[in-house]
Amino acid sequence: MTKEPNTTDKNDEITYSLALEELQEIINDLESDQIDIDELAKKVERANELLQQCQKRLTSTQMQVEKIIQALNED
Repeated sequence: MTKEPNTTDKNDEITYSLALEELQEIINDLESDQIDIDELAKKVERANELLQQCQKRLTSTQMQVEKIIQALNED
């Protein structure tokens, strides 16, 4: 099993890059068929949390970029 990143609270937002890295670790664990059945639900739940955080970050970034482009077009 791979270790989980050092965070004080897994529900705190982490950077997009770290979320992707952790997601990749979870995928690797799942694909290896070495994952403990008792950890499977926890891993899938964590992956879901990370995906939601990534989606939130992508949406936020998209909105910021659109605002910047709109401001540039107004000048």
